[in-house]
Amino acid sequence: MQSGQSGLLSNPWFYAGFSALALLVGSAVGIWAPPDRKWQAALLAVGGGSLVISLAFELFEPAFHAIGEYPASGFLLGGVLVFGTLDVIIDRWADDETEEQGLGLWTSVTTDGIPENAAMGSLLGTGGVSGALALLFGLAVTNGSQSMMSGANMAENHGNRQTMAGWAVTALVVSGSVIVGYRYIPPLPRFWLSAIRSFAAGAILASLASEIYPDAYAEAGPYVTLATAIGFLATFLL
Repeated sequence: MQSGQSGLLSNPWFYAGFSALALLVGSAVGIWAPPDRKWQAALLAVGGGSLVISLAFELFEPAFHAIGEYPASGFLLGGVLVFGTLDVIIDRWADDETEEQGLGLWTSVTTDGIPENAAMGSLLGTGGVSGALALLFGLAVTNGSQSMMSGANMAENHGNRQTMAGWAVTALVVSGSVIVGYRYIPPLPRFWLSAIRSFAAGAILASLASEIYPDAYAEAGPYVTLATAIGFLATFLL
């Protein structure tokens, strides 16, 4: 890890805990005090704009320079295909729109959260504190707003306690992924380190295209444009 980057912002447990907390707080708000859906969707778009920066400049671009354009592009497309297909399967598995926005969204956040948070842990493990922090911001905002939207719908069909228990499991999964990514990905050879990050960038891109932006636009309409720009600029400046 780079010298001088110590303390809270270089501690993987901070990132793991914050990621888990965003999900728990978001789902609790969605269950017991849901705000207007347009505000939830606008927050989701802010996180989406933030993730564009992280996937491009923190994950894919370094891999592109490290292992070459074709291998990096191939692993990115692999992430898109795997998680894009998984999102389609989850949507078809959900019985109706309420289930799709509830249980289906919960399943999607859980599966997508594994590569996303593992990549964040790997950035931190190689000294990329600023990159990990930017990715944390985007993931916390998007996952928090998705858990809020999902929690409200899941509670209608499955009850408050069962919904909260489900999101507690997701919080454990994503926080564990951060720690695994921090400890076990950085020691890998440069090729595989870059491959994993490219794959994670593809997973995030698939999530943006299939879940985040469609859900945000469906609820908030053209307001998501400004919200996306805010997230983009905030993360770029960060």
